[in-house]
Amino acid sequence: MNRIMVNIAKVDTTELAKETGLPAKEVEKVVRQIITDKNNNKRQPRPPAPKGGITLRGAERKYHISHKTISRWARQGHIPILLRTLNELYVDEKQLTLLISQYKNNPGQGKRTILACCEMV
Repeated sequence: MNRIMVNIAKVDTTELAKETGLPAKEVEKVVRQIITDKNNNKRQPRPPAPKGGITLRGAERKYHISHKTISRWARQGHIPILLRTLNELYVDEKQLTLLISQYKNNPGQGKRTILACCEMV
C-alpha cells in the first residue's frame, strides 16, 4: 500500500471515496476520526511551578546565567531540585539567587567561587 502525506483538513471526501471505492459517508467518518485523534495528541500543558520554584530556562532568562550552568549546580547538589518532569526541572529560586549573587560578586574561577559560596551557607 502506498502512503501519501496529505493535509487531512483539506481532503475532498467525495473524490477519496471514488478512488477507494468506499462509501462517501464511511470516508467522512474516517477523516473526522483522524482529525479528532490528531487534535487529542497535542502536548499536555506544563504543570504549575512548585511554590518557590523556577524552571532552568526561566532562571536563565531571568538571571542571565546559562541553563547548563544551573543544571550542573543542581546536579552537584548546590541547588535543591523541587520537581523533575519529563520536560522541565524546577529548582529552588531562593537558593539559586543566593548562589548567583555570590557567583556574580566574586568573579573568577567558577568552580572556586561556587565552592566558597557553598562553604559559607
